[in-house]
Amino acid sequence: MSNIDFDLNAINKIIKKTINEIGSSREQIFQIVDNIRNEYESLQMELVIIKHDIDQIITEVDELEKQDKFMRQRLAEVSKKFDMYTEDDIKTAYQNAENTRIKLIIQKNKEKELNKRRSIIELTLKKSLQNVENAEKVMGQISIALVYLEGDILTALEDADAHSEMFLGIKILEAQENERKRIARDVHDGPAQHMANAVMKADICRMVIEKDFAEGLKELADLKQSVKKALKEVRDIIFDLRPMSLDDLGLNETIQETVKTIMYESEIELSMKLKPVRKEIEPIIQVAVYRIVQEVFNNIKKHANASYAEIKLDYGTKYLILVISDDGIGFDVDEAIKNANNKGLSYGLIGIMDRVNQLKGSIKMKSAAGKGTTYTIKLPVNREVISDEKKGD
Repeated sequence: MSNIDFDLNAINKIIKKTINEIGSSREQIFQIVDNIRNEYESLQMELVIIKHDIDQIITEVDELEKQDKFMRQRLAEVSKKFDMYTEDDIKTAYQNAENTRIKLIIQKNKEKELNKRRSIIELTLKKSLQNVENAEKVMGQISIALVYLEGDILTALEDADAHSEMFLGIKILEAQENERKRIARDVHDGPAQHMANAVMKADICRMVIEKDFAEGLKELADLKQSVKKALKEVRDIIFDLRPMSLDDLGLNETIQETVKTIMYESEIELSMKLKPVRKEIEPIIQVAVYRIVQEVFNNIKKHANASYAEIKLDYGTKYLILVISDDGIGFDVDEAIKNANNKGLSYGLIGIMDRVNQLKGSIKMKSAAGKGTTYTIKLPVNREVISDEKKGD
C-alpha cells in the first residue's frame, strides 16, 4: 500500500469519526431541545390554568369588596344606634364584617401570589423560547455540516466547479433547513398551542359545568374558537407549502387575494398594477414570484409601520419586473443584508435573496429612515433564460 493510499484511509477514518461525533452531539442537542420543549409546553398549560384562576379570583375579590363595604356600613350603622340594636346584633355585625375582611385579604393574597407566579412563568417561557431558537439554529448548522461531510449534496452538482459545488450545496441545504424550521415554528407557535389550550380548556369546561352550567357553556364557546383557530392555521400552513390557487386562479388572482388579506389585517391602503400572466411565465417562476411577494408583504405588515403599499408586475419575452414599495419607516439596507448573511437574522430577507439568486435574477432594495422601502426584482420568465445566463457566467 502506498503512502498516498494510507494517508487517504487515515483521512477517511478521521472524517468518519468526526461525522459520528457530530451526529452524537446532534442527538444530545435534540434531546436537550426536546426536554426544553416539553417543559415549555407544561409551563404554557400551567399558565392557562393560572390565568383562568386569576380571572375567577378577580371576580371573587370584586364581590367580596362589595360585601366588605356593605358589612362595614352595616357595622357602622349598628354601632351608632345602640338603642335600636341588641348586643348580639352588634356582635353579629362585627363578626360578619371581620369574616368578610379576612376572606377578602386571603383572596387578595392569592391573587398576588398567582400574578407573581404568572410573571415568573412568562419570563421562563420567554427564556425557554430563546434557548429553543438558539439550539435549533445550532442543529441546523450541524445538519448542514453533516450532509456536506457525508457528500450527499455533491452528486447533484456535477456540472459546476469545486467552489460552486460547495457554495451552492451549502445554500441549498441552508434553504431546506430554514424551511423546515419555519414550518416547525409555524406549527409549534400556531396550531400546536391552540390544541394544547383546547385540551386544557376541555378539562376546565368539565370543572366549570359541574359548578355553573351557564358559565360552562361560555367556556365551551371559547374552546370552539380555539379549535377553529387551530384549523385555520393548519390550512394556512398547507396553503403556504403549495398555494393551490396558483393552479386554479392563476398568479395574478392568487397575489391579489393573498396581499389583500395581509394588508386588510394591517389596515394598509393598497394599489396593484399586475400585467395579466398567461403561459409566458413558467410555473416554477410563478411560484417564486408568489413566494417573494408573500414574504415582502409579510415584512411590510410586521416591520414597516406603513399606511400605503404598492405592487407592480410587468414582463417581456425574457424577463419580468416586480416592484413593491411602501411608505413605512424604512431600514438600513446594507446593515440588514450584513445581518442576514453574517448573523442569520431576517430569514424573510434571506429567503427572498436566495430565491432570486437561485433563478439567476437580481434584486435592488432602496430604503432610508422615514422614507419607505422599494424592492425592484428582475427574474427570467423561464428556465431557458436561466440556462443562457449560466452559459454566460
